Amino acid sequence: MLYLVRHGETAFNAERRIQGRMDTPLSPRGLAQAAALGDWLFERGFAFDAVYSSTLTRAKDTAAAVGQRLGLAPKAVEGLEEIDFGCFQGHTFDECARLYPEAYADRLIRGADSNAHGGETGEEVFLRARAALLGLPEFNGGCALVVCHGAVIGFLRAAVQGRPFAHTRDLIPKNIQLVEFGDEALERIRKYK
Repeated sequence: MLYLVRHGETAFNAERRIQGRMDTPLSPRGLAQAAALGDWLFERGFAFDAVYSSTLTRAKDTAAAVGQRLGLAPKAVEGLEEIDFGCFQGHTFDECARLYPEAYADRLIRGADSNAHGGETGEEVFLRARAALLGLPEFNGGCALVVCHGAVIGFLRAAVQGRPFAHTRDLIPKNIQLVEFGDEALERIRKYK
């Protein structure tokens, strides 16, 4: 069983600014959220075999705070990073509409199937994240916590539900939201396409 959690809040999250692969740190609120999650998991008796994170600082710092409370040293794993949003990164959606009108219009129509922004599609993110998860020993037994990113979790949830990747905004968890992937969900992820 895997529990995936979106990292704590960053200043970009609070400003509704697109981070993508930019390596932004947690805000003071995000650090407090991470510590509170560690306390919540500890108090409820969660027993993880391991804690993993993406290689981006906001995920690693969230995992470090949680791992400290649970007595586990997190391991960063390549492939779990947030979607590459290309030229949209660092901008708000309003700024993207003004600065990159054609790419933004394509994104509105095609959703995560679009890479007009020069970044990744939803399917590309799913495939690399799935490869990373398949490499974890706990994918095939045991229990691990994986700290990663909203779009990554959203695309994994879409695969579990058999939904297309194009429009999955409603599947993106909030900061620090825990999402459980049991054996049936992991099998769907393994066998998707």
